[in-house]
Amino acid sequence: MRRFLCAALLGVSTLVGATGLARAQETRTPSDQPATLRVSLHCDLCDLAFLKTNIGFADFVADAETAEVDVTVSAPAATSTEWKLAFAGRGRFAGRDRAFTFSAGAAAIDETRKELARWLKIGLAEYALDTGAGAQLDVKFNRPSTNTSTPSANRDRWNYWVFRVGVDAFGNGEQATVSRSYFVNTSANRTTENWKIRIGGYRSLNWNSFDLGDGETIESNVSDWSADTLIVKSLTGHLSAALTASVTGSTFSNEERVGQFAPGVEYDIFPYSESTKRSLTIQYTVGPAFYDYEAETIFGKMTEKIAKHTVSTSLGLSQPWGQAGGSFILTQQLTALERTRLTFSGSVRVRLTRSLTVNASGSYDRIRDQFTLEKGEASEEEVLLRQRQLATGHRYRFSFGFQFSFGALSNITVNPRFSL
Repeated sequence: MRRFLCAALLGVSTLVGATGLARAQETRTPSDQPATLRVSLHCDLCDLAFLKTNIGFADFVADAETAEVDVTVSAPAATSTEWKLAFAGRGRFAGRDRAFTFSAGAAAIDETRKELARWLKIGLAEYALDTGAGAQLDVKFNRPSTNTSTPSANRDRWNYWVFRVGVDAFGNGEQATVSRSYFVNTSANRTTENWKIRIGGYRSLNWNSFDLGDGETIESNVSDWSADTLIVKSLTGHLSAALTASVTGSTFSNEERVGQFAPGVEYDIFPYSESTKRSLTIQYTVGPAFYDYEAETIFGKMTEKIAKHTVSTSLGLSQPWGQAGGSFILTQQLTALERTRLTFSGSVRVRLTRSLTVNASGSYDRIRDQFTLEKGEASEEEVLLRQRQLATGHRYRFSFGFQFSFGALSNITVNPRFSL
């Protein structure tokens, strides 16, 4: 009996010890956890030094392979104020992905980067809780005003509208040449969950003078302008409707005035809410266009009315391995089906190894719609100075490059001295 009791007690103590050991292995103590959260940040316009200084619980690493979280920040386009953030967990955080947006409005640069840092802290906090810094994290809540007598105090007095005006002037010269250029642009944008409105315009002028000697001087003047608007209504999580209109002019393209009007629809195969990570859109627009030409065209026209439609599809991917995108656009005149233009474009940025990144981009246009070309042969000056558009059946461009990094890729020290 005594032997049985001893054996039973020994078995129980062994079982309890094994269970305790298993639980201790399952629960990581703070000393076992990384001191900070390793983050790989993908953002072209972010002030990395500012973020390193203000987000102390994150270690922003250059080597993505060692990161625990990949963060992709998409800055607003010229017609928007909306920043997009996508968080993708790696390793022990795999499958814990988040994505959200915030609007910085027309805030100054310092205010914008502070707001970006705040949203990054919010997004990274849940991952950082499982690090050695988790015990030092805290939550701060800025309570809204309880003064109900002035409900308009918290209301956006601009009603989501953002206005921009830009003016640029450039000049340079030598003994025999003088060049000047001017560029003015304006825009008004309003972006909400259900509506997107954009109104914009620009005017540019390029003037050049060349002294050939013996009293002979050649001058070049090229100008263009545009006023356009876009109104988009969200219909579902995948579908939206739009209305576009524009008036443009270009001396290079022999277009004194071109007015266009085109309603359209767009469908995203993926939900719009996933646009920070992936999108595959199909878009269709159709409408009339009215042309007034600077000079008689190769078809003997000074004015022309046409109807045309455009079909386009666009793919965008933003993943831990990099970014990739491509598009296909077909434009065709409904009144002359042989007048078409096909445009293919694409870009890719891939992280091949922990140190090597490759990027490439390119586009190709198959052109069969140059009905606005000026009649007659172009002079030598017009060709060399690019004052006039020439006949062509295609147009292309491409670029390729790589970046190789090595050394102390995880150095997080910020040293602003002699930053010129």
